[in-house]
Amino acid sequence: MTDKQTRKFEQFREISILAIVPGIVGILILMSWVLSYWKIGPYYLNTGLAFIAVVFGGFQRFIAGFKDIYHRKITVNVFIVTALIATVSAGEFRPAAIIVFIMAVTGALEYYTLDKSRKSIRDLLDLSPKTATVKSGEKEISVNVSDLKTGDVIIIRPGEHIPVDGVVIAGASCVNQAPITGESMPVEKVKGNSVFSGTFNETGRLEVETARVGEDTTLARIVHLVEKAQERKAPIQNIADRFTAWFLPVVLVLAVSGFFVSGNIKVAVSILLVACPCAFAIATPTAVTAGISNLARRAVLVKGGKFFEQAGKITALLIDKTGTFTLGEPKVMNVIAFDGLSENDVLRIASIAEKYSEHPLAKSIIAFARERKIDIPDPDEFKIEIGMGVTAEWSGKEILVGKEDFLFGKGISINEEIKQAVIDQTEQGKTSVLVTSGRKITGLIAIADEIRPETLHIIESLKKMDNIKKIVMLTGDNHKVAESVAKKIRLDDFQAGLLPEQKQEFVKKLQGEGYIVGMIGDGINDAPALAMADVGIAMGAAGTDTAIETADVILMNDDLTGVLDFMRMSKIVLRRIKLNIFFSIIYNVIGLTLSFFGMMTPILAVAFQEAGCISVVLSSTLLLWVKLDPEGRF
Repeated sequence: MTDKQTRKFEQFREISILAIVPGIVGILILMSWVLSYWKIGPYYLNTGLAFIAVVFGGFQRFIAGFKDIYHRKITVNVFIVTALIATVSAGEFRPAAIIVFIMAVTGALEYYTLDKSRKSIRDLLDLSPKTATVKSGEKEISVNVSDLKTGDVIIIRPGEHIPVDGVVIAGASCVNQAPITGESMPVEKVKGNSVFSGTFNETGRLEVETARVGEDTTLARIVHLVEKAQERKAPIQNIADRFTAWFLPVVLVLAVSGFFVSGNIKVAVSILLVACPCAFAIATPTAVTAGISNLARRAVLVKGGKFFEQAGKITALLIDKTGTFTLGEPKVMNVIAFDGLSENDVLRIASIAEKYSEHPLAKSIIAFARERKIDIPDPDEFKIEIGMGVTAEWSGKEILVGKEDFLFGKGISINEEIKQAVIDQTEQGKTSVLVTSGRKITGLIAIADEIRPETLHIIESLKKMDNIKKIVMLTGDNHKVAESVAKKIRLDDFQAGLLPEQKQEFVKKLQGEGYIVGMIGDGINDAPALAMADVGIAMGAAGTDTAIETADVILMNDDLTGVLDFMRMSKIVLRRIKLNIFFSIIYNVIGLTLSFFGMMTPILAVAFQEAGCISVVLSSTLLLWVKLDPEGRF
């Protein structure tokens, strides 16, 4: 079966569970009732329709119930199977069909809110191109990536994704490694540097000798890490199943006792039907659905009820830096002018030289100059020196823009004052770009990844939560950058220079120490850690599809305030689930008492049991209107 056929099959299965099964069961019940009410056709016709409804709609429940019995587990499914068998045995086909209909609707709700299939993690591999250009002598040949072998030399042009792990043997370029390593700034690649599958070549032409292909690449290993971590996640046992484990034996004793006391099998059936734990089954999913809907209006998507339960238990919160605490885009932070010029003069000179450059740092300089409404003339001449900087001519003067090594190589002397200025900016986690005009250094432009404006408030609020004992920033960036950001947002603990597997290992380490771990991230490099964490939270709008699919909670508007909303709403949802279960118990006690004394027929038992379900639904629906005050409290 092809991937396309598989997706179509999954879509059909989902539609069947959500609509077709409950719809067909409902139609069969209605036809059975109409035939019976107007006495159309023989008796076995309307009862036969009801029986078909029971078998068709309850098939999966029967299978699940018998499997649970085989594994010696008493669950809601076991309870339902017992009640249905007893009801059908007593000849009450339509009440049994009504129970099946209620449970089919409930099952669709649970499937949609709790068990909706995630996209295949293989979508990660879309980052890697399907074909590559191989250098063979003087020829360039296009081949399938699957046919590449270790030692092949491939050509990567500007604007192409890199299909393999390898080593640069010729050329120079600027490569965006953020999806794999999490580094906020593009990395210059020259001969001898390593490159990774799935990263993006932004500026120059590279010749890369293949070191790892296929399943051995860094990207493929990340896929494997995510899949392995997801398999290790144990589902949290449903509250209704825990209750049913002791409730079913009690109800069976009552049913048998009711039969012997009254001598009427309908009394026993009524007891089973009125005690059927439909309300228990929907106590959790209805509250979860309402909580999910409420948060969805706040642009926070939650993939299941178990994550509400886990959120209140988080003791260690790990947060990726790039794209989470920061915006993930280089921005000019400040300009230092030398040689008697103004900041705007320095920006204008640099912007002239960078005007035609596609380098991310160049784009940030141009954007900053335009914010200040600085006129930017066209350079007379322009040349990019890949991995180093740019050279331009304007009004008879040579302009150089680049790093210290670039200027030094051009014979430009750098005095101690300028060297110290570069060191000061580096200590603050900023990248320094020097600007010269007429062989003199006229200024320094400091560029860094901008911190989100709400970050400090979010950190302070998270620190006040009783359950959270540790907040750690994780990043693939260097120690200086990480330390600078940590100081600004008042975080005491951070881990720098981490690869994807190291982030995951850090999650496992904390879990081994007894912490319940929450992980917030946005990139592919975060996916293994998101999957391994007890609760994974993805920054959705800027986040990669992989991080979104791997995570359990998604912040669609990239606002960390959503983390606070999710964690606080989780407490409300759990309290409402407990209240729903309390309502269910009250209804069961009343219903069992009336049924035991013969005061209910099987149909009335179903109606009374359904009334309990309605109470639970109304209780859960109130969560849709829960609001936050300006301080973020419920």
